[in-house]
Amino acid sequence: MTNTNRILVIGESQYKVEEEIGHGLHSTVYGGYDLSDNNPVAIKVVNFASGINGSSLSTEARQHSYWKEIELLLYLQNINPYVIRIFNHDQTDRYGMIVMERGGTFRDTLIQFLRLGMRMPLSYVQKFWSQMVSAIYYMHHAGIVHGDCKPENFIQVGKHGGTLRLIDMGISFELPPNVTSRLHAAAGTPDYVAPEMVHPSGVFTERAKFGYKADVWALGIILFEMVFGFRPLQYLGNSERKISFLGRLRRDMNIPYHPDRELRDILRRCLRSNHRRRPDTEEILNHPFLTRPR
Repeated sequence: MTNTNRILVIGESQYKVEEEIGHGLHSTVYGGYDLSDNNPVAIKVVNFASGINGSSLSTEARQHSYWKEIELLLYLQNINPYVIRIFNHDQTDRYGMIVMERGGTFRDTLIQFLRLGMRMPLSYVQKFWSQMVSAIYYMHHAGIVHGDCKPENFIQVGKHGGTLRLIDMGISFELPPNVTSRLHAAAGTPDYVAPEMVHPSGVFTERAKFGYKADVWALGIILFEMVFGFRPLQYLGNSERKISFLGRLRRDMNIPYHPDRELRDILRRCLRSNHRRRPDTEEILNHPFLTRPR
């Protein structure tokens, strides 16, 4: 990798690097352009150095994680039309680089509606939520739990941002055939975390039994937010209160009144506290809320 006057060379391709658009514990994402065709791209730069940002991960562990992400995304983009596309990748001893599609997050769209004081039209809701469900359907069909579904992890690409892509496979995990959940370290964003991921004492646990239906819960929360303009646990404030609430939750989530009966029905189904009573993604795609024109 070389970086001269904000020109980044990855393999045999050159990219103009502009502003930082995101960052994580081990990586930074920059916006930029492919100089061969001037198309916008996102460039993820992973720092392999051990001990940065207080992380105990070794250089070897970071490199392993980097290659695992690339292999997963390259595999998924061949079978899932709603997963982020990789255009290029390369690494040095110090850094790993991934060039991907660039787009605004669906969170930006939700914020825009809030600022305008408008509710999202149901036709708009149906169009984008069906893509989200489809993205997770393909993940589950491949035996993978995403584990962190939220508006920030869907970007909008294509003409007028009409196509969604799922991003950030950082905490995804695989399930064996004919297995729908297993013990796994619980993580994620509290507003979108399913009750089964939380210990009854109200804390994340090292080993919680969850799987595909946790993604369905998160999809239900996203749909709720798209329709009503807020998240069910938003009023609780901080993360500790939200996790505590989920740990004690034994009833289904309350759904505010909405005149669309089919919308209320799919929300109730997705937000059942007992994960065994939630539909799978194939059942959701066949629900009247998504199959009937809005």
